[in-house]
Amino acid sequence: MKVNSPIYIPLENVDSEHCALIVDKALAHTKGIQTHKVELNNKRAVITTDQNPEEMVVLAVQQIRDRGYEVPTLKKTYPVTNLSCASCAGNSEMTLQNQLGVLSAQVNFATTTAQVEFIPSLTSPEALKAAVQEAGYDLM
Repeated sequence: MKVNSPIYIPLENVDSEHCALIVDKALAHTKGIQTHKVELNNKRAVITTDQNPEEMVVLAVQQIRDRGYEVPTLKKTYPVTNLSCASCAGNSEMTLQNQLGVLSAQVNFATTTAQVEFIPSLTSPEALKAAVQEAGYDLM
């Protein structure tokens, strides 16, 4: 994703103007976020940044959660193939962490699995698989 492109972060439990204002103020104080607004009717926050969008989404979600609101995510465990060493696990983990919408990723070489938490409106299992395949591994 390009910098300065709008990023739409879905929200849960933001049910009033007061809640929306709290989330908006949190985003306003997040270094690196250029523009921000909360669309109460659409139940989402819209941000832009001139920095790494992947990192900014993680920071924005952290700010939202720190205020007691939620961002709907999926937590999935996937088998990972073609891992021949711990360094391979680290490379595939870094690949996953650098995908827009991934909040956390841990790849375990011993169990050959990846545990990933992601925002389904920003990425998909297919996109994660494609990124890992591009790095030389495979996500099942």
